[in-house]
Amino acid sequence: MVDGYVLLIANTDKTGSTIDRVPAKLKAPVLVKLNALGLDGYGNPIEETTEETQA
Repeated sequence: MVDGYVLLIANTDKTGSTIDRVPAKLKAPVLVKLNALGLDGYGNPIEETTEETQA
């Protein structure tokens, strides 16, 4: 189930799925996998914090 939600959110531009549609008990593992892919719960890329972006 977790992988299914990850795929839906990763393709949110086509599916419209976000973390808001994930059952509460699955939200944490879904977010962990999305973060590993560099995505947030809305399918948007996570901006990495580097020394350049902090300045």
